[in-house]
Amino acid sequence: MPTTIQVKDDVLKSLNKQKRELNLKSCDEVIRCLFRKAKRIERSHFGSLPELESFEREEIDRFD
Repeated sequence: MPTTIQVKDDVLKSLNKQKRELNLKSCDEVIRCLFRKAKRIERSHFGSLPELESFEREEIDRFD
């Protein structure tokens, strides 16, 4: 069931721009695409800072 929503002009321009860039047929498809991207699990950042030294625990930070 189609529904009309109100958006500001700048949002409409952004939706139309994304529609062209992603080669989609409608603003509905753009919104669905944005939802899918937002729901994806973020990639791990493991290894993104190779210049950091390796982490080693100190005896004082343990509660044994």
